[in-house]
Amino acid sequence: MERIAFIHNSFPAGGAERITVDIARHLSTFSAYRMFVYTSRIKKELLPEGYENFMTIRLIPSQAIQSKRSKTVEQYIVEDKINILVQIGKSLYDIEGIKKRTACKIVLACHGEVFWQRYNIMHNRQKNRLLWYLLYKRAYSNGNLALKMAKERSLKQYQSCDAYTLLCDDYRNEFIKVFNLEPENNHLYVIPNPEYPVDDPQLQKEKLILFVGRFENWSKRIDRLLRIWARVQNKLPDYRLVLLGDGADFKAMRQLSEDLKLQRISFEGRRNDVESFYRRASVVVLTSQTEGWPLALTEAQAQGCIGLAFDSTAGIREVLSPDGSCGFLVPSFDESAYADKLLEICSMSEDEQLAIRKRGIVKRLAYTPTIVAGKWKELFDKLYQEQNNGKTA
Repeated sequence: MERIAFIHNSFPAGGAERITVDIARHLSTFSAYRMFVYTSRIKKELLPEGYENFMTIRLIPSQAIQSKRSKTVEQYIVEDKINILVQIGKSLYDIEGIKKRTACKIVLACHGEVFWQRYNIMHNRQKNRLLWYLLYKRAYSNGNLALKMAKERSLKQYQSCDAYTLLCDDYRNEFIKVFNLEPENNHLYVIPNPEYPVDDPQLQKEKLILFVGRFENWSKRIDRLLRIWARVQNKLPDYRLVLLGDGADFKAMRQLSEDLKLQRISFEGRRNDVESFYRRASVVVLTSQTEGWPLALTEAQAQGCIGLAFDSTAGIREVLSPDGSCGFLVPSFDESAYADKLLEICSMSEDEQLAIRKRGIVKRLAYTPTIVAGKWKELFDKLYQEQNNGKTA
């Protein structure tokens, strides 16, 4: 039996955790798999119904206590007889030692764009404004040092694992080019994020523009969306903007909304009925600095919404299609052009909008959980076979 464990900081929390649930639920239909989740925090109110039937959840220390966290994970690998450990986004402390001592196969799942860490590095350096001006500004202001650090981290993660997954072919090609890897001889795997098809998408929409995501401004840049709405709100008197989600910058964004004197805007916080908003929304908007494979846009397409985002990553381009057939891209990060495109979408005829909605629904069928989980199954089976061949040898 293949025994596979995923590591998360908080579970469930967002898109990455939802994907783990999708994979575990699908693989549970095969008797040869048992799935585990190791997490520092369990959000019981968000756990899917009947999760006990397809996964086992175990608590581990916070990532702030790195050595204790790694020691606990290693203990669980031995106790649970784990064959494959899937790390989400970043590596555990002493992962190479864990791999050597346990013979467990290691996967690093990159759920962001290639070298996404550079934005997180910049955010952490800028948190304390005094330290930024005294210590970091000269070295980090142009972003080159943060990018260099992100590349070093990514290469180290790649070298310490047996499989490194990326979300689209363009990310894989960039990784190969930057590190001069052999195109046909590497352990990079392309596995996109899944999306459930919707049986009865609502195609008659309200005049509602929707944002769904974490209120984490260094990555989601909700401030851009609020400034864009300030540009267009008087030209779209029949439309309203609704924001779903919570996070560290929720209060700051509400304050910015008040400062900009925004109208017909609603901050709904975290909701359990997100689907009902997608069913009503005409346009789903993202103004992010970085995205790997934005689930807000794939969920929107599945529900017949029109997606609009900055053309900032290959994952966004793959989801929306550069030709505008399944959504629209705006040059990064031109807020004026974004406002113009939003006005253009809202002024389209119902027939024009309907054609885009239908094409988006069809595109999502290529990324159903069954198809994507099947790709994970192929990878797990390959690693499991390699592990058993190694034991036999």
